[in-house]
Amino acid sequence: MTGLLKDKVCIVTGAGKGIGLATMKVFIDNGAKLAVITRSQEDVDSLNDEFKCDSHDFMAICGDVSNQDTVNRFVKEVINKYGRVDVLVNNAGMRFRKKFSEITFEEFKNVLDVNLMSVFFFSQAVLPSMVKQNAGKIINMSSIAGTQGFSELSGYVTSKAAIIGLTKSLAVEYAEKNVQINAIAPGFCKTSYFDNFSKNNELYDFTISRTPMKRWGESLEIANTCLFLASHLSSYITGDVISVDGGWSAG
Repeated sequence: MTGLLKDKVCIVTGAGKGIGLATMKVFIDNGAKLAVITRSQEDVDSLNDEFKCDSHDFMAICGDVSNQDTVNRFVKEVINKYGRVDVLVNNAGMRFRKKFSEITFEEFKNVLDVNLMSVFFFSQAVLPSMVKQNAGKIINMSSIAGTQGFSELSGYVTSKAAIIGLTKSLAVEYAEKNVQINAIAPGFCKTSYFDNFSKNNELYDFTISRTPMKRWGESLEIANTCLFLASHLSSYITGDVISVDGGWSAG
């Protein structure tokens, strides 16, 4: 198999649905050896049924990305199997909408643990291998919510803004080691929450009117951006935040 990621060992978190699943498929189509983690055993079973019996090098596990021991064991298993990690896509995430005055500490912390601490844990786990091989790519999934405020999404916005800060800091720190670290800030995309969101006609209509391209994005469009950042085509890009939002951030 040929492709932009031929024989590259890639980790994708949150690969069971939406952007993570689309990214995983695009990477496989481009020749990657793939290791994925998702929080649902049902998703793992589905992924194994679809990909493990194929010719692709593929492994999938069910695990909690906010647990450092789980992350370290998973990364160690990947390195033991493949000998290296070339690309990490920190995609796992969660969100909920609630007034700030009503959010409990546990709810707020849970969002930060899943969205932000998973990025910290996975990056810290793979960077020694990337430094040793003098090459690596880390792609962190932020959001347009990481660049501006959204009402009743304080935990989510906080986590996504922090991801941008962490991305830029690590990019500077590891640039001389030839490890490139970038973030993607998707706009409104047709992921798992699209059906419920689109039923709120007023809110949905607002997002369409506010987006210059007058539509929501597709998961594949984000996945293709991941492919670009993971490949040699982005060889002189690090510390950047690429907005894939139909022009939202330009308006």
